Amino acid sequence: MSKFFQEESNSEGEEEAPRGGPEVDAGQASQATRTRIIQGLIDSDDDEGQRVIVTEKEKRYTRLREIIKEIKIKIKNQDFVTLLDKFEELNKEVEKSAKVFEKEGGLPRFYIRIMCQIEVLILQFTAEQKKKLGVNNSKAYNTLKQRIKKHNLTIKEKIDEFINNPITTDQSEDERKKKVKADKKQAGSDSEPEAQQKEESSESEDDDKYLLQSNDPMVRRRYWLKKKLPDKKDAKIEEIQQEKTNKKVTVDIDYDVKFDIAQNKEIHIDYDAEAVKKKLEQIVSSRGVQKNQVENLYICEKYIQYFIKENLQRAVEILLITISLQIDQAKQEAPFYFNRQSWLQIYQNTFLLYSLHQDKGVKVEKLHTYSKYDQENSFSEFRFISTLLVNFQTLEVELNKAFQNVDYYTQEYAERLSDLYQLTHLSQKLLELLKIKNDTANIALMSFKQLEAIYYIGPAVIQKLLELQTNKQAATPLQIFGNGDISSKIQSLVENILKYGDKETIVKATLYWVYNLALNGKYEQAHEIFISNISYDQISQMKTLIQLYYNRALVQLGFGAFRQGLIFETHLHLADLLSRDKVLKDLLSQNYMKQVEGEYRYTVPYHMSINVETIEFVYLLAAMLLEVPNINQDPFEDSHKIISRKFRQLCQYYDSQTFNPQPENMRDLIYAASKELAKGNWTKCWDLLKQIQLWTRIPSYEQVQQQIKERVQEQALKCYLYTFKNGFSNISIDYLRERFELSEQVTKTIIYKMIYYGEIKAIIDNQDQSFLIFVNDDISNQTKRLASVLIEKLNQQCKNNEKLMDSKIGSFGIAVDKESVDQINKQKKKNVTKNKKPPNATTKRK
Repeated sequence: MSKFFQEESNSEGEEEAPRGGPEVDAGQASQATRTRIIQGLIDSDDDEGQRVIVTEKEKRYTRLREIIKEIKIKIKNQDFVTLLDKFEELNKEVEKSAKVFEKEGGLPRFYIRIMCQIEVLILQFTAEQKKKLGVNNSKAYNTLKQRIKKHNLTIKEKIDEFINNPITTDQSEDERKKKVKADKKQAGSDSEPEAQQKEESSESEDDDKYLLQSNDPMVRRRYWLKKKLPDKKDAKIEEIQQEKTNKKVTVDIDYDVKFDIAQNKEIHIDYDAEAVKKKLEQIVSSRGVQKNQVENLYICEKYIQYFIKENLQRAVEILLITISLQIDQAKQEAPFYFNRQSWLQIYQNTFLLYSLHQDKGVKVEKLHTYSKYDQENSFSEFRFISTLLVNFQTLEVELNKAFQNVDYYTQEYAERLSDLYQLTHLSQKLLELLKIKNDTANIALMSFKQLEAIYYIGPAVIQKLLELQTNKQAATPLQIFGNGDISSKIQSLVENILKYGDKETIVKATLYWVYNLALNGKYEQAHEIFISNISYDQISQMKTLIQLYYNRALVQLGFGAFRQGLIFETHLHLADLLSRDKVLKDLLSQNYMKQVEGEYRYTVPYHMSINVETIEFVYLLAAMLLEVPNINQDPFEDSHKIISRKFRQLCQYYDSQTFNPQPENMRDLIYAASKELAKGNWTKCWDLLKQIQLWTRIPSYEQVQQQIKERVQEQALKCYLYTFKNGFSNISIDYLRERFELSEQVTKTIIYKMIYYGEIKAIIDNQDQSFLIFVNDDISNQTKRLASVLIEKLNQQCKNNEKLMDSKIGSFGIAVDKESVDQINKQKKKNVTKNKKPPNATTKRK
């Protein structure tokens, strides 16, 4: 142990054995000798490494500071891969230190500060900078962006406290009590220097505090020197410390992105006409300058509040300027997508701009632009409407970006859905304005935008919105959805697009129309429109995005047919999608963003997505009801038509397993139900199908279950007759009707069709038509057919064995059949005739 450290510890009042001297008695001398021996042993151990007793708090805080120091380095280097790892490591250490933080009164200030710095880095990171990142670094950036956002929501109160009081937030309770006592004792100017010294940042205090843990005595010496500095009355030292404190405080204030200058600075606003004109010209000319942007927005908002009561024309002019400033401000605060507060402000001002023009009758021709670069210095009707449309498209694009970036299970996503209905209300108002102005091109555009926002809404959502509207809890007007009849509303929008839209827009609108009709239980009408207007050859030549809309319309048509119990049509619509090798999510545009054929394919928002498991369940159920009777019709013949290869692959997979456990998931239950259906046991088959949990995802699933149950009974009757047709000479139709719980008409209809198409060889008793009589020659025909199949397979196996012998032993003519021998003999005869000399050749030469 260092001698200097011993002296300093004695100066603080620690007990130590007295050193030898003439005035020390024998007892004290022996005690001093014992102390020196113990001290010598300690010093001998300290030669290898100094032992420092550290509390749990110091140990945890030191580890946190080490990680934070590494994080700051990675922030400067923009190494998001390592930064993500350190972020997770830091949070794990915080979880381990939870008990320490509880004793200290909460999370430390330096931890809150680093979380704020990481969030600021994410918010201020531009799209151009992101393009320069590598693949791994870009993925780590996206992951860190999501995690820091979720994490900071959990400590939102701490962050707000840190922003509002960046100096004293991290002070411990003891320091605060000491400060309060000092303020009470010393009131006046004498206490100000001491208060300033106590308000130094916690980061520098804690760094000085941990100098004692260093092994270097010169480093520990710095701790005691710093502790003596406040006792000096040198004014220069106090100024230096104050400058350091101010620098650290400014870093904390820079984090506050929403810092409002108007709340901390008194701004004098003059409402005189000339003063307002000059100020607006100054604001327009300085647009884009970040320094005065918040102040300009504050002034414009005050102008709007004043001139809405005094001069509506001037209020519209200021609204046009304010919306542009708000868009610029929103892009700076959130470069990826507008936050909800900024989006709502732009929407409210845009709607107010429309209402002042349309409802209050403000004339557009009298508006001024206040721009020195504008030669006309006035608005026209066309320019004003174009400005409204541009603002609407900006709101729509930013809302779609928010849907792609916000997690669907958060409260923010639900709030954004309500914003979508508000935007739809604005699009309807703009569409009415365009019809008045007879702007045909924009009528088609606005009709398509409104159609795109509501085409995926089903009857259950409409019913819920109507209930909220009657309870006055929803801000959405009832007219958006056509007073509950959304199909008529969509039909009117499609008619506008068919009149004024281009080819690509018409195809999209038709697919949306088909989607909505199938979703609302109008399958026949949707199928008719789909067949008459859409062809696969036409879709295959269009963009990838339109092909994805085509796939989504096909899926919804399949669902519509399934809800009405049309099994064959369901399988027909879904078979093409499920038979492809690609992932089903990619075919429906429900996967991550990718670049395909030079264009960006965006994922469909969660509220518009279709559940993939439900699609597979509906398809496999329809395939089971069609394929199982097809297999039972002739199980020994391989050449008959295969309806669903995907279902057959599923059955082959389970059949190849040595042991199949109790069915649990959807595939297990469908396979087990198919085995019961093949036996004609429809009750067990239906009991297994009812256990599938995906039924609840289908609208009105109880009615759908009743219809599917009838299809199961009908197909079970077919399987029963196919399987046991050789075991009966005749069977009663009443017995079949009671066994499968079908009506007499349905039972006879199924039997007549099977006899007509030659699926079974039987006749109906002509007397009372109550018996089904089977023809007895089926057994002999089946035996002959099986024998012929066996002979063909044996001949093929014999040929394979002969070829194998030739390849192993050598060619001895074992595998040479009669036809090949005849070909060899013919070839030999041709060669002999070529080599023969012509007759009398010698005589001609003579």
